[in-house]
Amino acid sequence: MGEAAALIAAFTWSATSVAMASLSSRTTPVAMSALRLSIATLLLPIVLLVSGEAGQLGDAPLSVIVAMIGSGLLAYTVGDTLYIAALAELGVQRAFTLTMAGFIALTVAGGVVLLGESLHWYQGIGALFVAGGIYLIVRSRSSSDAKRARADWLGYGLIAVVAVFWAAATLWLAGQRGDLGSVAASAIRTPAGTAGMLAFALATAPRDLVVPFRTFNHIAAITVIGVVSTLFGSLLYVYAVGEAGAARTTILNAASPMMALPLSIIFLKEPFTRAVAIGTGVCVAGVVLVVL
Repeated sequence: MGEAAALIAAFTWSATSVAMASLSSRTTPVAMSALRLSIATLLLPIVLLVSGEAGQLGDAPLSVIVAMIGSGLLAYTVGDTLYIAALAELGVQRAFTLTMAGFIALTVAGGVVLLGESLHWYQGIGALFVAGGIYLIVRSRSSSDAKRARADWLGYGLIAVVAVFWAAATLWLAGQRGDLGSVAASAIRTPAGTAGMLAFALATAPRDLVVPFRTFNHIAAITVIGVVSTLFGSLLYVYAVGEAGAARTTILNAASPMMALPLSIIFLKEPFTRAVAIGTGVCVAGVVLVVL
């Protein structure tokens, strides 16, 4: 069941990345993050009560609660918002593949340095594969148009920052979660990210939060993203880590860029190039070696 949950989580993130990319021209990253997180937060109490983990919140020490809040702010308020902006700059094929490769590589490296996990020789080879795949993908987007080139490098910069924040949030979660179950941990992390995102949105661009409500299909799409990815996708991933183990779950999750590739071609009409295909495959192979 753990392996199945990991694959389903990987697919939900692939599909919702395509959906967010399609909405990015009509919704600002800040508004989309704030609204999808709010929708997930509204449904979390129901999931928490059904799971039977509500009692764990009262028993959790203050250090664990602070860690879950901090992890949520890093992952959702900062990381996810910048990721949506990167999708708009680079498209799903590049943004999703590069972000996942960087996130997984940094998480594994952080596990070795900060959590005392072991590092084998083939993981070093995997890191070289990841670097080579990223080079192929970035090189395929080179353009003589100076304006387009600047936008590309802005997107790559956003991806680098996103990978750092996602990895930091994951390591904080892994190191300080204590005895909290997956639903109980999410019941702290997601509302914390929502509060931070809403505060930022209301302070900087309150009118952007209203725009999606003007069209039913628009707000309905954001609602689906909030339920499928932000709520259930994250819960499935945490459940998979507990059932199948972190290494196996991460290996299965590393296949998500390959799932996003055909979806971006079919639904977003993104061009399919040999360099992107090879680079994506090399990145996935490298990530598999890194997390073995």
